[in-house]
Amino acid sequence: MTSNNVGRSEIHRVAVVGSGYVGTVVAACFASLGRRVVGVEIDESKLRILREGRAPFHEEGLDELLVSGLRSGNLTFTSDMDRAVASSEVIFLCVGTPSSKGSGADLSAVEAAARAVGRALDGARIVVMKSTVPMGTLGRLGAVIEDAIHPERRNGWRPSYVANPEFLRQGTAVENFLRPDRVVLGSDDPSALETVQSLYRPILEQEFPGADPGRRPELVRTSLTTAEAIKYASNAFLAAKVSFINEIAGICEATGADVSKVSEAMGLDPRIGPLFLRPGIGWGGSCFGKDLEALIATAAEFGHESKLLEAVIEVNHRQRVAAVEKLYRGLDGLEGRRIAVLGLAFKPGTDDLRDAAAVEIAGRLLDAGAEVVAHDPVVPSVQSLPGLSMAASALDAVRDADAVLIATEWPEYLELDLDKVAELMRGDFLLDGRNVLDPDAVVAAGLRFEGMGRPAMSPASG
Repeated sequence: MTSNNVGRSEIHRVAVVGSGYVGTVVAACFASLGRRVVGVEIDESKLRILREGRAPFHEEGLDELLVSGLRSGNLTFTSDMDRAVASSEVIFLCVGTPSSKGSGADLSAVEAAARAVGRALDGARIVVMKSTVPMGTLGRLGAVIEDAIHPERRNGWRPSYVANPEFLRQGTAVENFLRPDRVVLGSDDPSALETVQSLYRPILEQEFPGADPGRRPELVRTSLTTAEAIKYASNAFLAAKVSFINEIAGICEATGADVSKVSEAMGLDPRIGPLFLRPGIGWGGSCFGKDLEALIATAAEFGHESKLLEAVIEVNHRQRVAAVEKLYRGLDGLEGRRIAVLGLAFKPGTDDLRDAAAVEIAGRLLDAGAEVVAHDPVVPSVQSLPGLSMAASALDAVRDADAVLIATEWPEYLELDLDKVAELMRGDFLLDGRNVLDPDAVVAAGLRFEGMGRPAMSPASG
């Protein structure tokens, strides 16, 4: 591949195409490091919100960075791709790649963005893939971009391509970007790698206000395809770890063991570690499920059957069904029962409902004839569940409830006044779907306790 003409030592001008969870964080964080960033967003309502210094979703610390970037002039947002490309040296593609049932990732939005970038190119640029795409995608998208370049603008130059997968965790995305564990850069063009590496220099060397010099991230430089594979392998392993401990939780329930003690002891082994070993109602969100499906589909294209990854998805789905079955048994039926669901987002720190376990469980409860009242600190409603009632507070949700389900481990639910909860409830059954409460404290308040993979307890037995 012909090397681009972008200087490798100092780059300051960046375009970020797409202003979802990833793109908005990337744009705001690079602007905070002194880069001149233009974000491209074609949705006019989102564009208006971003120009006001607000993210179109909940993410801790992001609004402050947006306001700061806009005020400093380092950050602007536009719907004009030509303007963004013309003013930039490096172009980040941060477009969504949702799941496409039966065929892995849906790359239509990424391909459309690639074509738009190609049409806007008037000289050598570096195109960086930040979106999560199947292995080999960026290599193929290069042809899409170059086919879209206007013939009159060609003058012996070609774009360069770098894969730079994101490892952002919703709720801590700003922290993850500025103080990451590693930065992965993949390219077949050494000059492009050097240029993008220089863009990340403040992060790699932890030299910016609020940096942590003792935690310099590792830099991984590799090929395009390997960089793409690193992201999928990482998410697949984390999902598998959660599903593994949930599988163990089911065995513990059957045998009378306590999975909380099992996972605690397992985590003390440095080869295993404690993270992602908390049993519960399973993982959700926009990444694990779709990335597993895309990885399975990619493997199938090459004739490889991914039985382990398929089992990871199956076990995760089963946890949601298990929660409904526990409520059914605990209440001796669901028809006409009032159930409080505390937490709707797939994890604390975000308002993201994509593939949220709580939402699926609430839908199953409604289908079974239960009355469901939910509360979440940052989620005002669930459009897909018109039968779901929303309460203004956790205590309002548990009022007159026959059962309470802890579905998202928001900090405020860990500090609930359990005596007050028991007083307000009509029934006495609490299902801790995240294994975050002290069973003894629940029982001491006069409630029956059940968790995931833990022995059931009641005031009589406790």
